[in-house]
Amino acid sequence: MFTELDVDSWPRKATYEFFKDYEDPFFNFAANIDITALYRFCKKNELAISLAILYYALAAVNEIREFSIRLQNGKLVEFDTIHATQTILNADETFSFAYFEMQPDVFAFDAAGKIALEKYKALKTFDVESERTDLIYCSVIPWVSFTSFKHASRLDRTQTIPRVVFGKIFDEGESKKLPLSVEANHTIMDGFHVGRLFNLIQVTIDQL
Repeated sequence: MFTELDVDSWPRKATYEFFKDYEDPFFNFAANIDITALYRFCKKNELAISLAILYYALAAVNEIREFSIRLQNGKLVEFDTIHATQTILNADETFSFAYFEMQPDVFAFDAAGKIALEKYKALKTFDVESERTDLIYCSVIPWVSFTSFKHASRLDRTQTIPRVVFGKIFDEGESKKLPLSVEANHTIMDGFHVGRLFNLIQVTIDQL
């Protein structure tokens, strides 16, 4: 479900109008988050760490209004709930996409996510909920603890679905760290909102 956004009453109206004609309105942050508490929580509760990371990122996305806004058919709309698609690695070292629906808690997400992984590994397709915009696009790069990231792109300035990338977990002293990259369209949000996402994910998993 979505509602049309009233641009005239939107506090970001001037910023939206400033960036909407940019040929390349996209910006990207990459930084590490501390997942030590999440890692221990997953071990204790026998949860898949990759699914738990996706769940808490998606939960944070759904707490920040700007991550729910999309440009659709020339109009700005705001969705009630955001879900995710994510890359999965196939046995032949190619990748494809899987769809993960938001769930009420991490335990339900883990259970549904494991079923989804089996389903989409069998389908082995890029055509996953491709007509929908109530999504974030996620990728996993588990081989590299990256410090920056750049997406392949058609440079379509009307593309307003945020892109999130999770890197290789690494040890830093006694802590577990995870590289996280977020790409967003500046017409929809600013560095302030992406910064809120990083902080909200960190605060949430620190409380586990």
